[in-house]
Amino acid sequence: MSRINVDEIYLKTKEHYNKAKKTLQEIKHSLLLEHADAISDTIPGYQAEYLEFGSYAKDNFAVLFVDMRHSTKRAQTIGPEKTFLTMHAYIPALLEVIKFYNGKVVDIMGDGIMVFFGGKKSNMTKEIAVKKAGLCGKDMLRIIDKVVNKILQEEKIQWDIDIGVGVDYGNVIVTKIGIQEFYDVKAFGDCVNKASKYSNGHNQVKVSKQVKKIWPSSEHGKIKFIPSNDKDCYILS
Repeated sequence: MSRINVDEIYLKTKEHYNKAKKTLQEIKHSLLLEHADAISDTIPGYQAEYLEFGSYAKDNFAVLFVDMRHSTKRAQTIGPEKTFLTMHAYIPALLEVIKFYNGKVVDIMGDGIMVFFGGKKSNMTKEIAVKKAGLCGKDMLRIIDKVVNKILQEEKIQWDIDIGVGVDYGNVIVTKIGIQEFYDVKAFGDCVNKASKYSNGHNQVKVSKQVKKIWPSSEHGKIKFIPSNDKDCYILS
C-alpha cells in the first residue's frame, strides 16, 4: 500500500485555509454557512432517492469516528474567528486522508466525522475494510500533527489540536428518516456506537476486539494491538 503524501495534503489544506482566511475578512459579526445537501446521503450503496420512509437495509461496515478533544473549551478560549479558521484546516485535511483510503463520509457533526469502509456493494473484503479504517485513523493522527497544527502555528493560533479515533466493524441498519420536505439517510448499529465511544482517546486510535480479530495478519506486520484501559478495546500502534 502506498504511503500518504504529507506535503501534498499540507498544500491542499493550506489552500482551503487561505480561502477561509480571505472570506473571514468580509465577515463582521457572524459566520456564514453555505447551504448543502445532507452529506449522510452518501452511505455506500444507499442513496435517499431509492429508499422509502420507514424501510431499512442491513449491511456490514468498518466504522470510523474521529473527534476533536476539548473543542468546546478551545472555541470559547480562542474565539469564533480563530475557530472558523481552525475548522477550515482541520476538516479538509482529514477528508484528504479519508479520500486516500477510499472511505465514505457518512456524516460531519461539528468537529466529528463518521466514515464507513466496505459494505456488500463495495469491492472491499471485511479484512481490507478494517485495515483501511485503522490505517486511516493512524494517518489522521499524523496529518493533524504534521499539517493541521503546523498551519495553526504558522498562523499564530496558539492551541494545537488533539483528536481521538475509534474503529469497529459490524452490522449496520440503514434507513431513511424524516418527511418529504426534510429527510436524511441514517445508520444505526452497535458498531456505530462503539466506534463513537472509542474516539475518546487523546491522539490515539482505539479499535474493538472484533477489528483485532478480523485484521489481516502478515509475516512482517508492524501493527501492534495494545490493550486499552477501557478493557474492551485496543490501542492501534
